[in-house]
Amino acid sequence: MTDTDIALLLADAADGVEIGIAPTQAVIRGGRRRRARRWAVAAGAALALAGTTGAVALTGLPGGDGGRVTPAVTHPPVHVSLTEPHRTQLASGVEDGKDWQVYVDVWDAPRNKEEAEAQLMAMSGYKGEWPASVRTAADLVGKTTYFVQRSYQGDESVVIENSLPKGSAQLSTDMDAGAIGLTPGSKSPQRLVIGRIAKTAQEVTCDWKDGTGTVLQRVTGQLSNGDFKQGIRTAEGSQDRWFVCLAPKRTAYQQARVTGPSW
Repeated sequence: MTDTDIALLLADAADGVEIGIAPTQAVIRGGRRRRARRWAVAAGAALALAGTTGAVALTGLPGGDGGRVTPAVTHPPVHVSLTEPHRTQLASGVEDGKDWQVYVDVWDAPRNKEEAEAQLMAMSGYKGEWPASVRTAADLVGKTTYFVQRSYQGDESVVIENSLPKGSAQLSTDMDAGAIGLTPGSKSPQRLVIGRIAKTAQEVTCDWKDGTGTVLQRVTGQLSNGDFKQGIRTAEGSQDRWFVCLAPKRTAYQQARVTGPSW
């Protein structure tokens, strides 16, 4: 210890001490005790930080790493698609000057109850997408959920929804299809057909009540005027392919079937 150190320690101890010969050894011992307490406090702070953030390095501490920081230990982040769906536009068009679109929103399967609870909260605030068959968040674990949205003049509404075990898919000529009105309202003729088929399906035929039909092939992209050609499309996040076809005016949906090869 230098003379300067001793002088500082003497000044620290001088308050409240009667004038006289300074007890140097006692002051030094007191300084050592105070310094030891400061190291103990610093070490305690380090342990507290390590317990809350998982990473700490106090430069200058005895035995320290000179500023090296250990990566924090955190919970794995929830994948973005668990709290936000994959959205794919399946069809669009203009009829009588009014725009319409069909979308499918696919939510990835949660792996545990914690992820399912986060997803259910996200669904509750996203375009009215709430799975009707779900009673608790745990019902979503291991299931992919999809919602088909019809938009007519900007008015969006869920028209089809379901939750399926992750990895389940249509096979061969399997099909899940139905028809709704193009315009909102129960009295609208069922002209808008929406279906889910196996990824191996090459062709679908929509039959109309007037005896005519529309044949759909696999398509991608848009037409030159910006419309979507009626056809079979891939939807992000879905194990199946999807199709949308619209019946001509003055007729309606009768049935849909896989008519081409499936491989």
